[in-house]
Amino acid sequence: MNERPLVVIACCWITGISIGSLCQGMAAHAVLLSILILLSGFSLLGKLTLKLTVLCGIALLLSYGERLWVEQRNISDIEASAATIGAEVELSGHIASIVEVDGDLATFRLKTEAVKLALASNKETIKDIVIVRIKLSRQTDQAIAAGWQRGDSLGINGVIELPGDAGNFGAFDYRGYLMRQGIHWQLAAKGIDSVTLTGETVPIGKKPLRAFDQLRSEIGRLMDRLYPHDDAGYMKGLVVGIRSDLDPEQYDNFARLGLTHVLAISGLHVAVVVYLLLQIGAWTRLTRERTIDVTIAMMPIYMLVTGASPSAVRACLMAMIALWLARRHALKDGLHLLLAAAMLMLLFNPVLIEDVSFQLSFLVTAGLILFVPTVTASLPIPWKWLRGPVAVALTAQAVSFPVTIYYFHAVHLLSLPANFVLVPFISFIVMPLGMASIALGAIWLPMGIIPAKLATISNQLTFGVVDWLNGFIELRTVWPQPSLLWVASAYVLMSVGIVGLKRRLARKEELEWWVKQANEGEMQEITAPLIRTYSGSRDKKYRSVILRSMFFLLGSGWFSWGYQPAWLDRHATVQFISVGQGDSILIRTGRGKHILIDSGGTLNFRKPGEEWRMRRDPYEVGRKLLVPLLLTRGIRELDALVLTHFDMDHIGGAQAVLSNIPVRKLIFNGSIKDSPEAINLLRSAIDKGIPCYALHTSMEWAVDNTTIVQALFPDQEGTKTGNEVEVRNEQNNLSIVLLVSVYGRSFLLPGDLEEEGEREVVKADQGTGNVVRRVDVLKAGHHGSKTSTTSEWVNHWQPRETVVSAGLNNMYGHPHETVLERLADAGSLVWRTDLNGEIQYRVNTDGSMERRMVHVKK
Repeated sequence: MNERPLVVIACCWITGISIGSLCQGMAAHAVLLSILILLSGFSLLGKLTLKLTVLCGIALLLSYGERLWVEQRNISDIEASAATIGAEVELSGHIASIVEVDGDLATFRLKTEAVKLALASNKETIKDIVIVRIKLSRQTDQAIAAGWQRGDSLGINGVIELPGDAGNFGAFDYRGYLMRQGIHWQLAAKGIDSVTLTGETVPIGKKPLRAFDQLRSEIGRLMDRLYPHDDAGYMKGLVVGIRSDLDPEQYDNFARLGLTHVLAISGLHVAVVVYLLLQIGAWTRLTRERTIDVTIAMMPIYMLVTGASPSAVRACLMAMIALWLARRHALKDGLHLLLAAAMLMLLFNPVLIEDVSFQLSFLVTAGLILFVPTVTASLPIPWKWLRGPVAVALTAQAVSFPVTIYYFHAVHLLSLPANFVLVPFISFIVMPLGMASIALGAIWLPMGIIPAKLATISNQLTFGVVDWLNGFIELRTVWPQPSLLWVASAYVLMSVGIVGLKRRLARKEELEWWVKQANEGEMQEITAPLIRTYSGSRDKKYRSVILRSMFFLLGSGWFSWGYQPAWLDRHATVQFISVGQGDSILIRTGRGKHILIDSGGTLNFRKPGEEWRMRRDPYEVGRKLLVPLLLTRGIRELDALVLTHFDMDHIGGAQAVLSNIPVRKLIFNGSIKDSPEAINLLRSAIDKGIPCYALHTSMEWAVDNTTIVQALFPDQEGTKTGNEVEVRNEQNNLSIVLLVSVYGRSFLLPGDLEEEGEREVVKADQGTGNVVRRVDVLKAGHHGSKTSTTSEWVNHWQPRETVVSAGLNNMYGHPHETVLERLADAGSLVWRTDLNGEIQYRVNTDGSMERRMVHVKK
């Protein structure tokens, strides 16, 4: 450690900043004190010099203090209260980001200077950054909003809101994400008329970034002219880091194979740019020093043009430091460069430590620096030209694997070959062609068309391979949310493995040296017994086998710990997922089987002629919420997807589920709604070879020995004739009604069944001798509408608890007051996804039941 002081100091700096992400309050102080004591112990043992120990302690304390200072200052000038949230306000300030116009929505960040509440007489001075979302009312407003730029001063009227938080366990917390960036509020405004440009002079500090925004936009427009529509968004993301026009489906295809890093400006992109700049300097006969100076000067420009993401900043900083050292003939190893870049970035913004892009960028780069030489020498590949690239691919995959699982919960088994083949192809062929098309096209458009055409041909090949590999959906492994201890253990195991490989290589090299001496005939009498001794005695071989077996067992235990096989958990759960104004219920049986009942969905009220309102990447509950949530919970396949009926708020997310998660069977009510979404959904299931079954009364399914599902509705005769599926556009009173028994606990799930259907179910159930039933949990029909959950229904089932699945402040007024009063009179506890978020019931093997919810409020 004494030989590499910068490495040790940088690690202490990173550790000090990381403490605030792992624990808070007295626990954080205790961890800090423990690390300081540990440093003192290293000093007493002679592992660290006194001077280095002091420097490490200072770095640790300074970084820890900086993190505390930044977090204490991360407060809003706008006071949060019930009166403030949802209030009409007028904000004044200047635009602090690019204005993104997507369909009927314009979004930007506003650096506020003053706020005026609707009932206040004076403005108050504030210094907040607020996310502004303007709902455009006319198509012509798109061009007006797109013309706004960073630094423009304006006043805007709208409703102040808190950003949405995580309504489900393990879901993305948008509010927390923005708070880490110092953003506490968002403003919802309607129409361009709510905005007034003041015409003030653009602040001088904003002019450079404004110029880079304009340059970035010009490059985007040039690429729109050079590339066909399908290629333009991809090439913008690949070459310039503009991802707003990237096709969401295309991005998902890349994400499943772990290829999205090629769309983030990183070391590969910067390496290509540096190489091209150095070559241009050589072609133009510049001196070595002048060429390096020009290249260093171009790095910040390239970084800002491409959006200054954490990976781009890291790569550009490393390149600048390396070039500067190379100019002084003092270039050292890459680890020093990496850690110097990390310290600079964290000094500027310590909260970056929680950014997944920052973490992956530095971890993978550090892994490549530390592990690749050893892995390369250890690979049993005879061809040297192949050994290096394979080592890089293997190392990058292994180092990124734990963090990828922690954040994204899935890894495709074809990710390694996809990265090995496609990343070099994209980096060394497609990306340079893209850069050439911009450079030549900026001079004269026809000159840029030739490399653009070649890039397009290459892209067609890339997309074809990606689409083909995505067809192997069964090769995608899914991992439940692991702990940070599991992630840390992975890197400990990797380090132990690398140390073992290095020792093995050292012994091998020494043995080869002695063999070489013997073969040359020199000192043969001495080397022969040494070779026999060094080749290993029986005890040494046994010890080696034991150590390898222990490492294998530790690795297997770590793998099982993270993968969490179903047989390790015998608890069952019924999870009422918060999907807004819709339904989605996930059931996990005691044997680890999964049933998803409905998939939520967003209703579309767009009229003909309003196609301009369509957004490039609209919020789709399946893709944005449901699929990530299922992956977080380790759902590797669904034993059944049940669609109670074909209204959009129950099937909207099903297409994304079918595309991302294997489904063993699809169950529906025997009819279909005449809508493109419903028809396409069934067609997609059939194309994937998923059996589709019509459910009706008298059917019962013993999922396993812990869970039984009984169908109470609809009647078979009312839904279809023979084997044909009948078209029925009014679907509510055809909803599937399920009575689910889990370890003896009963859950009644009636979809959107209304009064008429409820009456039929009660009558049929009473006909079997059940005058009164008592269920543990009832899902309120039709989101708590007054046309469902009637008195007859409640009196018959007498639910101990009721769950209402409804959207916050929904336009229908669900749940209706009469329904809530009816349930209260019946003594049923009522929980609501709009107020409580996701509601989970965990049923133990003895039949005892526990409830938890995201927001504990009534």
